[in-house]
Parts: sequence; C-alpha cells; structure tokens
Amino acid sequence: MSGSGGVQAPREDAAARLRLTPLSEGMATWRSLLAGCPEVTLYHRERWIELLGRAHRLGMWLATLERDGRVAAGGVFARSPNPFVKRFVALPFSDSAPPLARSADDARELAAALIEQGDGAAYEIRGLDCGEKWERVGCFVSWRLQLWRPLQALERGLGINFRRNLRRAGAVRVEHGAGADYLRRFYALQLDSRRHFGVPPQPWRFFELVHGLFAPANLDIWLAKEAGKDVAAAVFVRDGDAIYFKWGARRANCRSNANHRLLWSAVEEFAPHARVLELGRSDVRNQGLMQFKRGLGATATALPYSFFPMAPRQVSPEVLGGAHRLLAMVWRRLPIFATRMLGRVAYRFLA
Repeated sequence: MSGSGGVQAPREDAAARLRLTPLSEGMATWRSLLAGCPEVTLYHRERWIELLGRAHRLGMWLATLERDGRVAAGGVFARSPNPFVKRFVALPFSDSAPPLARSADDARELAAALIEQGDGAAYEIRGLDCGEKWERVGCFVSWRLQLWRPLQALERGLGINFRRNLRRAGAVRVEHGAGADYLRRFYALQLDSRRHFGVPPQPWRFFELVHGLFAPANLDIWLAKEAGKDVAAAVFVRDGDAIYFKWGARRANCRSNANHRLLWSAVEEFAPHARVLELGRSDVRNQGLMQFKRGLGATATALPYSFFPMAPRQVSPEVLGGAHRLLAMVWRRLPIFATRMLGRVAYRFLA
C-alpha cells in the first residue's frame, strides 16, 4: 500500500478487483459500508479510527473489493509507524476490526486479493479467519454480557466466587462521571497498573483525545474507592445500544474485589439502557481474567487473528515470553514518571 491514489490489483476473476486508497480519499465509500453493514462495531467507527490516527500518527488506508461496479467488501488498515517494516493492521489497539462485507466469502476474498498483489507487505486482520496462505492464531476469545435481560436474571448469572467477592467489597464505594477530573484519577491508576504488568502505558495524550472525541455522551469513567483512596477504575465507551469496557486499572496492592464491586455496579447502571456490554478480548491462557469475566455472567466466542506471511513471535501481551518477559521485569522496576515518559515514545510501536 504505497504511492498515492487508487491502486488496482487484477484478479483471475475479471469481475472482481482490489482497490487501495488513502482513507481520506475513500471516506465516502467507507461511510457507505458503515451504513449498509449490520456487523459494524465501535472499532469500525470514524471516531475510533480518527483516535488511532491522531494519537499514534498512523497512516490509514482503505482496501475495497469491487465487483460489477459495487463494493462487495472493504476494510481499514493502519500502516505500522516502524519505517523499516511494511506492515498493515486492521486495526491496531482494537480487539476486532475485520472487513465489512456483504458475505463472509467476500471478506475472505478481499483478504486473498491483498496478498495476491505480491507487494511484499505483511498483514494482520483481527476478527477474521482469512483462510489459505494466512496463519491463524486462535488464542483469543471475545466476551459479551447480554444486558437486555432483567437485572434479576443478570444477578442469578453471577458465579459463586464473584458473589463472594461482592460480599467482601462492602467497604468499597463507587462513583462515575465523564469529567476531566475522573480521567486524571483513572490515568494515575493506569500508570500504576501498567507498570505492575510490565507493559508501557498509553500516553496521556491518547486519553485526552478519547475524552475530546467521546465525552460526555459516549464516555463513562468509573472509580472504586476504599479507605478514601482510588483503588480501581474502568472506562466505558458507548456505541449505540452497546457499551464497551475499554480500559481498566487497579492499584497494584489492592484487593481484587474492588473490581468485582465496580463492574457489577456498572452493570446495574447500564442494564436498563443498553443491549450488550462488550467486555473485550482475553487470552485463553490468562485464567484469572477468563474466570473474572465468566463470573460476571459473560459468554465467550472465538476471536481469530490472521497474519500474512506469518504471525509475530509475541502475539499476546497477556502471556509474555523470552525477551519480552525480561523487558517486563525491567519495566516493573522503573519509577512511575519514567514509565510515563517512555510510554509516550514507545507505545505507538506496539501497533
């Protein structure tokens, strides 16, 4: 995906062709796809794509498969900021952003057309099994809690351990809002939480952009306090009748039941006003997170990731190995101010 303007790739089927354009030039086409596909999620929306582009200075491209003068499938790809790597992702920092298409076959045909170009680029598509010639990674699942049910039914769906932690969280107090003060309090916990897990934090500018693009109507920041101190936080983004649990944080030395109280309080608030709570992806090897989401009553579905020509050695930040594990050990020893400064530079290269 280089050069300017549209690039056409011939196919054996002359009725179908691949067109690649900068997203700024193809936005009208993308909006048409958004309007016509029921599978649209938060990660396909213009505001989300704008957030990624502005926060991480990523170039965005639109790939479309055209047949008989109509767009059969289309997807947005971000180019890696690494100038030494020609790699395109749909989409980085997003759980799932597969092409929008009239059918699953059209989406896979678009994926096949991308690699048939022979342009030497590497590709990653999140949320689609692209079929032959692509390497599929199946370690992720996506969690969803159906909120359309009566609150009593949601409560009956809680796991035994989840209920026990709710009872133990009697001293935890929860509040929420969309103001900048809530965002700052969340970010302080985020810095501590990310250092605990040994990974760089998102830059503060990223969350400033989140606030500017989604607050107040589509952003809700929840905070749990114990003994007068913030101990856990969660940031939710609304997309129509779906609520996305996008970012969470917990003070490293606090009890985990603050998270149980916080999430259940959010469910009680959202249930009458939304259809579904999207709890995001989990690595199936992360048993603690899997148990937590299952205990909330959520259900998991397979979330395939497809790579061409091959998957990177480190796919999941939840399960680190080799050099990444050593780097995480070093990161945990850094002071908070250092992780914040380094994260400002390093985070975008995790795309």
